[in-house]
Amino acid sequence: MFHVAYKSIASWALIVCACLLASPVAANFYEGKTLNFVINFTPGGPTDFEGRLVARHLGKHIVGNPTIIVRNMPGAGGAIGLNWLGQVAGTDGLTVGYLAGVTTKVVMGDPAIKVDVRNMKFIAGVPGVSVTYIRRDVPPGINKPLDIMRSGDFWAGGLTPESAKDVRMRMQLDLLGVRYRYVSGYPGAAEARLAFQRGEIHLTAETIPTYRASIEPALVNTGEAIPLWLDPLDDGDALTQSPDADGIPADNFYDFYKKAMGKEPQGELWESYRVINGVSAMFLRLIMMPAGAPDPAVSSIKAALANIQNSTEYRDEAMKGMRFVPSYISDSRSEKRFLEVLEPPPAIRSFLRAYIEKGKQASTMGR
Repeated sequence: MFHVAYKSIASWALIVCACLLASPVAANFYEGKTLNFVINFTPGGPTDFEGRLVARHLGKHIVGNPTIIVRNMPGAGGAIGLNWLGQVAGTDGLTVGYLAGVTTKVVMGDPAIKVDVRNMKFIAGVPGVSVTYIRRDVPPGINKPLDIMRSGDFWAGGLTPESAKDVRMRMQLDLLGVRYRYVSGYPGAAEARLAFQRGEIHLTAETIPTYRASIEPALVNTGEAIPLWLDPLDDGDALTQSPDADGIPADNFYDFYKKAMGKEPQGELWESYRVINGVSAMFLRLIMMPAGAPDPAVSSIKAALANIQNSTEYRDEAMKGMRFVPSYISDSRSEKRFLEVLEPPPAIRSFLRAYIEKGKQASTMGR
């Protein structure tokens, strides 16, 4: 099972990073220096919260204890921060980026991306799956997840038709063949959540930290909503339940589909879903450095991230703020998988572009 392998990979990464950090050059690289920590979204959002959590602890685990300066560079759905990191930031190892929202853009060949991410230094991926949930009062009543298969017409709501979260949500519903209508354009998760509570939309999705902090206590525990499924983790070989989903009473979508349909999913829609899910669930966030960053700098940052994950102080702060502890995967297997999912077959990329356009047309029809 992947979650077992996932933990083994993390342990192996700790050993590798510890060995790298033992190098005298790596150990002295950051002494007396300042490290710029770039976050490609606005202050106050989930990416900013997670990024600043890392930044607060990173310097403590880098030999030389550099000063960490956080810089927010929002815009163009995360592309501006990525482009700055790849085009403007120096190659001296003094800049690292904590990035969200860019992997799907790269996969789709979005012209807003001006850099070749494959040439940049991969530090770590941050897996993160979403929980899809629905109002219980959708006719004829949703009392358990499989009840959605006999539901009537309902509204699924999201942020933008090209966002990975929206694309995955629509694909899941289309694979199941349920009847729904789609509306997008909510500025953020909070606005979509309010629309859900007002009954303007009936189904949407949130990342696990937001689900645990807001959806579970305010909507699920009060009986207003029910979780349907979670995005599966996909290492290219197997689709499995995220270990971060412990306690959430829902299967991953792959297992839900088999229960609902009585067969394995297949076909172009399914293969396209695996591409989008593979890049967005496995690499929800990226930690990157510019191409040309010195190997001692890369090794030091990777080792520090490995140490952070074993830090009680870090884990306690993460649980207090998010009820969730992010994991950082930085081993060679994960980097290879990252490079693989960035280059889908041309037919899949064409299908995805057409599918997103279809979503744009559906979402502009209004209510």
